[in-house]
Amino acid sequence: MWMEGAMAAGSVTNLPNPNRPPLLAADTVTKSFGTTSITEVLGGVSFSVTEGEFVSVVGPSGCGKTTLLLALSGLLRPDGGDVSFAGASVRGGTPPGLAIVFQDYSRSLLPWKTNLGNVLFGMRRVNDVSAAQKTERAMALLDSVGLNGFERHYPWQVSGGMQQRVAIARGIASQSRLLLLDEPLAAVDAQTRAEMQDLLLGIAKQYGQTCVLVTHDVEEAVYMGDRILVLSNRPARVVREIAVALPRPRDQIETRESAPFLAIRHEVLSLIRSMRRGGATGAAP
Repeated sequence: MWMEGAMAAGSVTNLPNPNRPPLLAADTVTKSFGTTSITEVLGGVSFSVTEGEFVSVVGPSGCGKTTLLLALSGLLRPDGGDVSFAGASVRGGTPPGLAIVFQDYSRSLLPWKTNLGNVLFGMRRVNDVSAAQKTERAMALLDSVGLNGFERHYPWQVSGGMQQRVAIARGIASQSRLLLLDEPLAAVDAQTRAEMQDLLLGIAKQYGQTCVLVTHDVEEAVYMGDRILVLSNRPARVVREIAVALPRPRDQIETRESAPFLAIRHEVLSLIRSMRRGGATGAAP
């Protein structure tokens, strides 16, 4: 049952619950690059994410989505504004409890370590369990992403889709409260992408992950997200927050063919198209 009334959800701003402190908050974050010729990439981005949310971030090509994610992770210092995680300002590197999965998994994985070794590397900050317990957890994670039997293989010995599964398992192995995902499925084929979307959603639920997904795929953003943040052209800002009131668990066929899904997809695509035509400010229609 899809609830025709949910179609209106595409126009409703789903603000975080004011009774719960945000796990992640960006407050007027700005970032520019260059010296003689300045390119302003982030123009005052503000939003927050509460525990347990799955938030998708979309926007026109080149608007600064990856730059924003790097700023959220602590790997890139903003010029202005502030990013806070679990109530503390994020400065000088990725804080404990936060992990990031990059689009280019082939470079983020350590080629001299086995798949098991890569996942164990993600657990290097976990100090409350023994080495044997870490290995047991890492093996279970690899099994959960469909890599049972490939623990002793090296990343370069398995397919691209399998490498990305290792990268995702490593991100989850850190026992992070927040997982930042930078277009992690962009380089895999369509069938693998659909499987990985469902895998990510299942793992996020199983391990209590809060997730922020940057993607250029609007359908992916709607399918996976509880809420969608739409960024403007550079200098980027959040021009709309869209609630995704679709039942969970979601189905690759039924969900994508439902009227509410198509309505939200239409709204997001129309907004991005209008920004492409309307100049750098990305004014909402």
